[in-house]
Amino acid sequence: MTKATSNLDKLLRLQEDFDTANKSVINETGGRNREALLRLSEVAGEMARIHEEEAAEMRRVADAAYDLHAT
Repeated sequence: MTKATSNLDKLLRLQEDFDTANKSVINETGGRNREALLRLSEVAGEMARIHEEEAAEMRRVADAAYDLHAT
């Protein structure tokens, strides 16, 4: 399994976690579920971290390709 595939799998699992937590943000009385909101924040932060990691890797690859082309 490549790193990209591994990250895609992680993002898929995180999206499922996000969707599950999102369903319980509003409780039956109409109030907010603090634990669900905190979980959403944690999951969203982890998703953003993975996207940033992937973007940095793409920039490194693009820079390497440019360097090869420029020489």
